[in-house]
Amino acid sequence: MIIDRFGLDNKDELTQREIAKKLSISRSYVSRIEKRALMKLFHEIYRKTNQ
Repeated sequence: MIIDRFGLDNKDELTQREIAKKLSISRSYVSRIEKRALMKLFHEIYRKTNQ
């Protein structure tokens, strides 16, 4: 989802609405998943830089 959302891996960026349609889930659920995934990445990066 993060790869699709932010256009990583040489892909086009997709909106939350487009991802929701692709996965047959609600846009708000995409938003919640995205938020959790970004927080996990942030915490991992923060943890590694403070070792």
